Amino acid sequence: MKDKIYLRLRKLFFWLFFTAFIVLAPTLVFYSLGYKFNIAIKKFQKTGTVSVKCFPKEVEVYLDNKKINDSAPCTIRELLPNTYILRLEKEDFYSYRIPVEVKSSAIAEIDVMLMPKLRNVEKLPMDLNVYNFFIMERLFGKAIIIFSDKGIYLLSEDFENIRKLADLSINKLVLGNIMGVREEKNQFVFWSKNNIWLVKMPKFQDNGDTLVLNSYSAKEVINNVFFCLKGRYLIIHDGMKIIALDAKSPDISFPIMETRSITADVFYDYDADVLYVKDKMVSRDEFSLFKINLMELIHERKTQ
Repeated sequence: MKDKIYLRLRKLFFWLFFTAFIVLAPTLVFYSLGYKFNIAIKKFQKTGTVSVKCFPKEVEVYLDNKKINDSAPCTIRELLPNTYILRLEKEDFYSYRIPVEVKSSAIAEIDVMLMPKLRNVEKLPMDLNVYNFFIMERLFGKAIIIFSDKGIYLLSEDFENIRKLADLSINKLVLGNIMGVREEKNQFVFWSKNNIWLVKMPKFQDNGDTLVLNSYSAKEVINNVFFCLKGRYLIIHDGMKIIALDAKSPDISFPIMETRSITADVFYDYDADVLYVKDKMVSRDEFSLFKINLMELIHERKTQ
């Protein structure tokens, strides 16, 4: 009797294990090949991967509000095809949320730089009413030039080494509408839509006063200003005219060319002394780029 029960139990367990093997084996094979069963559509799908790179590091990662065990940078594998909401969290940084589309057999690469929350905002140490400012590139670092109620000031980008360059008697509305500043050795130029001022600084800080000269009044509208020929001249794009103004004698100027369009654009490469002009072509309503090598012209005519 016991033997019969034992045989029946053996057969029962055999069929139970066999059935489980038949059911589970394909599932295990599918999982090993990167497939997962999608309940929503009731079939197996090939999974995808999300690769998360982040600066700074050690960032908490959430996928559809579920925290991932690994902190960023990390790789999240075996995700069913879908659109997920990826959220990155780090103390003193703003939370970063982005939708991520995961596709079968594909890697969705996410590269994020977190934005820090603002605090300890540094203020200019001097009590100035700042009308305008510009950042100027220099050989070593950058400099800031400030137009204020007390004059023109120059300082380093870390708000140190503040030096007053000159007093100003220019209307504050004009100063607030200054369009640009360019520097060349011991002089710089700034301009509004209608005027150009040339500032000549002494070579040594205690060697005389800084001179601010109203060097040019525009006939139309000043679009751009560049130093050229080692700072001796200014290239001025005034309306549809391009002129060269002698920086040492501002009363002397020379016509370079007239543009065919009011929307022409001008750029001067100071290092190569080459003038580039984007302008309309003759008898065509299309634009091209024109080039004038001033130094090359000087050398050509010098040898003639």
